[in-house]
Amino acid sequence: MRVNWWWMAFGLVACGGTTGAITGEPMVEVERGADPPVVVATTITDSRPVSSDDVVSAFDRLMAIRRECGRRPGTCPVDELAVAGSRMHMELVELMTVRAAAGITASSRGSARYRIDDVRVDGDTATVDICLTDDTVMVMDGSVFDESILSATVQWTMSLTETGWKWSAWRFVSVTREGDLCAFTG
Repeated sequence: MRVNWWWMAFGLVACGGTTGAITGEPMVEVERGADPPVVVATTITDSRPVSSDDVVSAFDRLMAIRRECGRRPGTCPVDELAVAGSRMHMELVELMTVRAAAGITASSRGSARYRIDDVRVDGDTATVDICLTDDTVMVMDGSVFDESILSATVQWTMSLTETGWKWSAWRFVSVTREGDLCAFTG
């Protein structure tokens, strides 16, 4: 059961290019007097380039927020983590609702460690490849609910929104309960 719930929660750097990000809705103007009228659409872009460092910082921030959600699922700010309407957003809402209702929380025993292996930025979308090992002990009403170890390589999709980078999707590349795919030491 841990694999489904834990990964649904999360599925809730090295490379990348620089592009401008769309910051507003296209403006449409109709040039009158021409026969037929000419429609001109303009999109305003942010002149600040998007770098993989921006995406890495945002990903680390989202992971810290998500870690706190494990401890307090009833107050998890899902809208800060995932793009509204995305599959990721819906999964997180469902998971946090179920965990809050059942009293399932992350204890202070164990840890969730991850390493960002690759980042690719394409305009307002980024792909982040990570390796993650988690042995956090989940409790329910003071009793151990799950103390299994999970390790996986995961590919995340992030989208640049008006309020910054957020998760929009994720997929497993590989997953195991048999060891540490990431080769973390200690």
